[in-house]
Amino acid sequence: MSTLTATNPRTGAPVGPEFPEASAADIAEAAARSAAAFERWRRVPRRERARALRAAGNALMDARAEILAAVDLEAALGEARINSELARTIWQLHMFADLIDEGAYVEAIIDRANPLVTPPRPELRRMLHPLGPVAIFTPSNFPLAYGVAGGDTASALAAGCPVLVKAHPSQPATSELCARILRAALATTPGGADVLQIVHGRAPETGRAVVEAAEIAAVGFTGSVAAGRALFNIAAARPEPMPFYGELGSLNPIFIGPAALAERSADIAAGLSQSVGLGAGQFCTKPGLVFVPASDAGRRFAQDLADKLDHLPNGVLLNQNISNLLGSHVDVTSHLAGVTRLTRRDNPKAPGFHVAPKLFLTDEATFLATSSVALREEHFGPVSVVVLCEPAHMPAIAGQLGGHLTGTIHASEDDREWAESMADTLALHVGRMIWNGYPTGVAVVPAMQHGGPYPSSTSSLHSAVGTTAIRRFLRPVAYQNYPDALLPDELQSDNPLGIERTIDGQRTRDGF
Repeated sequence: MSTLTATNPRTGAPVGPEFPEASAADIAEAAARSAAAFERWRRVPRRERARALRAAGNALMDARAEILAAVDLEAALGEARINSELARTIWQLHMFADLIDEGAYVEAIIDRANPLVTPPRPELRRMLHPLGPVAIFTPSNFPLAYGVAGGDTASALAAGCPVLVKAHPSQPATSELCARILRAALATTPGGADVLQIVHGRAPETGRAVVEAAEIAAVGFTGSVAAGRALFNIAAARPEPMPFYGELGSLNPIFIGPAALAERSADIAAGLSQSVGLGAGQFCTKPGLVFVPASDAGRRFAQDLADKLDHLPNGVLLNQNISNLLGSHVDVTSHLAGVTRLTRRDNPKAPGFHVAPKLFLTDEATFLATSSVALREEHFGPVSVVVLCEPAHMPAIAGQLGGHLTGTIHASEDDREWAESMADTLALHVGRMIWNGYPTGVAVVPAMQHGGPYPSSTSSLHSAVGTTAIRRFLRPVAYQNYPDALLPDELQSDNPLGIERTIDGQRTRDGF
């Protein structure tokens, strides 16, 4: 039996116990258990599901010290960051508990029969039902908030779907600890502990086997474009294709107008340097491209940003693979004609995966050249590229960048006409538009959209953050002329659950 062990990113040394890598038979058994659990979990009343989610959140808080130690050993995030991420993870569980407690998430719609129209209209009642067992692939950069107990898992469980987690190999102990806590909470319900399954594995074959398992009805994935696209293709090629909700790569471009640059250049550079360096640049919303006017002011801004990045402390990358890939991308970018590295520091010569922030400068013609495709690929780490560009050309360039999670415009009143043109184009290519701010920091609220056009995600119709994330794991079913007694409670005429519904086009909690 092959095993895997975590590596301490600060030292590069193996840490923690060995964990068995799942075989094809192990994955098949886990998928079968998930399918059996679905028959129980989908029938558990939503308020009992909500109670289990809250219990899981409370148990995570009780285990804070143990979780902090495990995450810091495997991810080197530091106490402040881990506490913040744990608080978000607990909040997400409670948020989805509140959502399903309230009940309107099922989107109950009733259109009563009308025999007087031509043709006569039957009675139709529609609501959302759980999709089935969901596979979740956890990333390394958010071991809690996107991990085993993270938002993908919380939204799937809330929807009534069991979860089979493919844990990231960088944090097996953290994953096992969180799985144990969630399974204990789920064990107190009729669904049982098997509502959550977890498997480990480094090889691509592990992920393939999870996606190919016939029992799996949907996938939530956070990771690289290469791995995500490969699994997406597998999901689409199955005898019964299924939804694959992947969050992949994003450059999160920032566009700075001439007037804004003249008025607030130093302030923008200060905020941007913090955003690029946050979490060693390993946030999916890190700004990787910055477009500034091709002027002396634009060049001074770029140098100021580089100086501020040079004053940031070194970061620690999450694992050897990220370190190797970033090193390769930086090397390619450094050798491109027409590209200048502005930051001065090299990575420290020390054990582990330490990294210094880096900033590159180029011009519009070089950026658009076919030979400079590396500039348009994500550098996953504290690296960004400043492009000197004519402001009038920025909207057209935004239209050539592909899809991104976010797009940011820095503008002042005198930039209004330019900003309107920018926003009109940029909104076609991103999931979240930001005005005079920075993309890092994703608020976990109902209005959040965390997902944009490909390659930032494989389905821009849905968000991976906020209450609407539950919609990924639900499907609509309509009931035509059904006896009231045989309908789900949410659709019965007297509305026994008291949820908000749409009846003949009107929102109401009233029965009839």
